Amino acid sequence: MTVKSLSDQLSSYCSPDQRFLPVLNLVLPRLYAMGYWRDLCYEMEITTTNGYFSLPSDAESIMCATVDGTPKNLWSQWHDYKVGGIPNSYSAYPIFGIVDDGYGPAVEVIPNNANHSVRLEPLSPNTTLPNDGSVYVEYERESGAKSNYLFEINNSAAMLLPHTDVRKITDVRFQGVPVKVRLEAFKTSDSTIVYTLAEGRGDFVARYRRYRTSTPSNGDTQKVFLLLKRAFVPLMEETDIVYLGNVNAIKCAILATTAEDNADIERSGYHWQVCRQLLEEEKDASRGGARQVFTIDPYSGNGTPYNMY
Repeated sequence: MTVKSLSDQLSSYCSPDQRFLPVLNLVLPRLYAMGYWRDLCYEMEITTTNGYFSLPSDAESIMCATVDGTPKNLWSQWHDYKVGGIPNSYSAYPIFGIVDDGYGPAVEVIPNNANHSVRLEPLSPNTTLPNDGSVYVEYERESGAKSNYLFEINNSAAMLLPHTDVRKITDVRFQGVPVKVRLEAFKTSDSTIVYTLAEGRGDFVARYRRYRTSTPSNGDTQKVFLLLKRAFVPLMEETDIVYLGNVNAIKCAILATTAEDNADIERSGYHWQVCRQLLEEEKDASRGGARQVFTIDPYSGNGTPYNMY
């Protein structure tokens, strides 16, 4: 479902002084955060030679995961502090499975033992960068000095950072970029070794959810298959896809927000309650006869989790 199709059905429920797209960007993040709804789960496969991987910007968290076909347990961000001490590398012990590592400013961590260059490139099918917007980058150089640079996008085929001794990326910000572009780093002495830093459009600070797993042996590639919960990405155009397709739930969310703006807390609470009920019913209907039974066994019998926190 697109923004345009939703607007045709629901724009009349907005206040006369409100535009539909900003209202949709206001209510959808709250709906996303209310639960694991039917349309917010999707699968993807990531290949990596590192002891970590990052989720794309449209993914919020992992629900289930397998590494090279083997199911892995998921552990919270404070797992190492409780069990094995502070991690000293971007990897986890094999026995741990997959450990949440919080958020990072880039998709991939560039090695700090070599100099790197940074470039901004268009994404297919575009062959040139747009003629508007900017990308701000903060980084550390070989000397340890911190520096920054602003890519003022100018419709060129690609743009290069002036420094070629980048060792660490600390911050990336997109400002008014109309179409998707990619920021990447490459080894200065070998331009074939490339690391993806960030990609996107609009106005946002790059933050990528990162997870650690065991480092593959001998530089092998490991395949990580993931069931993910979708994160909300701000909508910019009428052709953008709205993944939460329950029109009645979105209508109730718009009415609830309007009631909140009018300080009608009782009416607002009623609409949010109906909204959640509609989404729960939709999720229950989509499961059919599949009903998961969750059990906890302190002795890890019959494949149940050993512990939980």
